[in-house]
Amino acid sequence: MLTAAMKLVRTQFTRLTSRNRKALRDMPPGLYEYWARTAPQEFKGIPTDAFFYVHASDALLTFFECIRRSNRPCALPSKAADSVWHAWMRHAPKHLDSFCQRHYGQRIPHVEAANMKKGMQKPMAMCLVTARTMERLDLAGPNVPRLFATDRRLRMPFGSAYRVQRGHIVYSPINRNGQVLPQTHILPGTDPEFLLAAGLIAQGDYDRWLARCQETGSSDWGTSSSSSSCGGSSADFSGDDAGSCDSNGDGGSGDGGDGGSSCGGGCGGGGGGD
Repeated sequence: MLTAAMKLVRTQFTRLTSRNRKALRDMPPGLYEYWARTAPQEFKGIPTDAFFYVHASDALLTFFECIRRSNRPCALPSKAADSVWHAWMRHAPKHLDSFCQRHYGQRIPHVEAANMKKGMQKPMAMCLVTARTMERLDLAGPNVPRLFATDRRLRMPFGSAYRVQRGHIVYSPINRNGQVLPQTHILPGTDPEFLLAAGLIAQGDYDRWLARCQETGSSDWGTSSSSSSCGGSSADFSGDDAGSCDSNGDGGSGDGGDGGSSCGGGCGGGGGGD
C-alpha cells in the first residue's frame, strides 16, 4: 500500500508528466470536490482521495484520446475513469462538451453498453488496439496498456482487472475490497484472432504474436503452465468458460456494484464509423 506522502508525490508527478497534462489542467476546478462527494453514492466503496481522482481522470482523458485517434466507437475499460465521467456530466455538462470539442475535436457522448448499436466487442477491441498504438506496444498483444490496467492499479471496488495469461489478455472482476478475483475470462474483444478478423491488426502483427507464443509455450507471459493456448481463445484458464461473462459474484453489479457491466466495459463513447 502506498503511504500518503508517496501518493502525493505520484499525484503531482502524473499532473506534470502525463501525456494528458494540458487537458488535466483544463478540467473544471470544482470537479474533484463534486466527484468526491457524489461518486460513492453511485460507485460503492470507491476511494475519494486526490491520488485516485487524478489517475482516474488521466485514464478518462486517455480514453477520449483513443476516440479521437480511432474516430470510431470505443468501450471504456475502467470503472474508475467512468466515475469521473459520470460526475463531470452531472456537474458541468456544457463544460464537458466544450472541453472535448477543444481537446479532441468532437463532442463525446456517453453511451451505456446496452445502447451500443453493434455491441461492445469491437469498441473494446478498437480501444485496446488504439491504446497499444499510443504506447508503442505490439498490437496483437499480449501487453496490457495503462488504460486497461487502471482499475487493477487503483484497486477500484467492483472494477475490471486485465492481466496476461498464456499469451492472452484475460479479464477478472474486482471485489468490493479492491481485490482481483481468481476467475478469468478471455473477452472476445481482446483476443488476437478477433482483432485480426475485425481488421484492426495486420496478419504480420498476428503472426508475430503467434510465433512468440509458440516459441515460449506461453510460460513467460504470466503463467508457469507449460500448456499453450496459442492460436485460439478456447482454453479454460480457471474453471470458467473462456470468453464468457458472468454478472454474479463480488465483481458484478448484483453485489453492490454500480449497475454497470461486469464484463470489462459498461459504457462507451465516440463515433464516426462502424
